[in-house]
Amino acid sequence: MSTIHNSQLTWALVIPTYQREPVLLRCLRFAAQQTLPPTEIIVIDASYDWEKTRNKVTQELMAQYPTINWQYVQANRISSAAQRNQGIERATTNIVFLIDDDSFMYPNCAEEVMRLYNQDTAHKVAGIMPKLEALPPPASENTKTVNQTSEVSKTSEVFSEFLNKLKVIQVKLRGFAKRLIKDDDIFIPYDFVFPKHKLPEKLKDMATHPVRMMHGARMSYRREILTQVRFEEALERYAVNEDNDVCYRASRFGMLLHALNARICHVQDLEGRLSRFTTTALWGLNQALLHRLHSPDLARFKKLFKKLLWQRLITQTIKDILDRRWTLPSTRGVWFVLRHQDEIYSRTPAELRTWYPQFQQKLISQD
Repeated sequence: MSTIHNSQLTWALVIPTYQREPVLLRCLRFAAQQTLPPTEIIVIDASYDWEKTRNKVTQELMAQYPTINWQYVQANRISSAAQRNQGIERATTNIVFLIDDDSFMYPNCAEEVMRLYNQDTAHKVAGIMPKLEALPPPASENTKTVNQTSEVSKTSEVFSEFLNKLKVIQVKLRGFAKRLIKDDDIFIPYDFVFPKHKLPEKLKDMATHPVRMMHGARMSYRREILTQVRFEEALERYAVNEDNDVCYRASRFGMLLHALNARICHVQDLEGRLSRFTTTALWGLNQALLHRLHSPDLARFKKLFKKLLWQRLITQTIKDILDRRWTLPSTRGVWFVLRHQDEIYSRTPAELRTWYPQFQQKLISQD
């Protein structure tokens, strides 16, 4: 296994978390075991019992990986967007990785991403996204317990193999479905077009290609860009569209890349997540808010967005039925956006920064 010893650039990991201790500990262990270790790992925890988890991290990880500068602090607010900004402000490295607390990095994930950044000496690249894998990386030997090393029954092995194959199939189907959907079917660009960039000569023979958007569970950016493009702190809790907002504004400064040799698994742990209805509603309402704050032509956006919402109403109804979600949560979420979007357009940006967090909290409290 190769390791970079003379990297010109350093990287930090920033993770916002909320009430998800078990999966967070796994995430941090995979990050600490990178072939190119992080200079800093910064966790911004909005949990009510955050100190208990910090103590576990101190006992189980900080002592084991002393060369890493660990910062485990309480969040100022329960907002993944605000938590990410809080972590970025503490970072001192050239590159900042921003992943979810249920994203597990393969051993050479950071090394492969940093290889691309190091080749981009002209700073044409703003951000890089690792490749999504269906299954998590295997746990290292020193994380296994005595019970884990005991013989597993044949039936359990067969069942586990079946589940793994099923997981791979599900991820491939989701990926195929996403390839059929354009980026602006999910997020309408502020300038109504995505910036176009030319891949630098030094990167043309490397395992990478440009992308228009990056997945929020597996992002990295140059810190110099994140100081200019902050996450929108009007968004509460699980801040849907926070990643699309930052991706688009960052792409004005440079291209976004997909690193094909850098692997990561997003296990999508459901603990602490909001309901499908609420996340669907926030997907639409947050996008309306973001355009109210950043769009140069709000009237044009409203026309495009209304068309998008009616399309989503049909597609989400079909998906709800196919997935046997008989209460139609996604459908009801889109309908909620259609009913409430004008409440956002009617307010000034200054009014929204006070009113919208309260509106979100009311919606979330009913979850």
